Amino acid sequence: MGKNIRIPGAARAGLALLLVGALFVGTGSYLNRGALSLYGLIMAVMGFSIYMISSVMVRDKRKGTHNTKY
Repeated sequence: MGKNIRIPGAARAGLALLLVGALFVGTGSYLNRGALSLYGLIMAVMGFSIYMISSVMVRDKRKGTHNTKY
């Protein structure tokens, strides 16, 4: 097998939220439901934000440059 990639739980949750939001956007667009598409867009943006923030924090923590002041 190849190299194991360890993804933190917050990053997994962000990716899941991103995918579910994208499905909502697609379904809302297909059914001409603007509210469902908007809700899905908000979910996708929040999922992407959670994923990126957790990925940056884990990268900094592994490099030893994590700022613990916040």
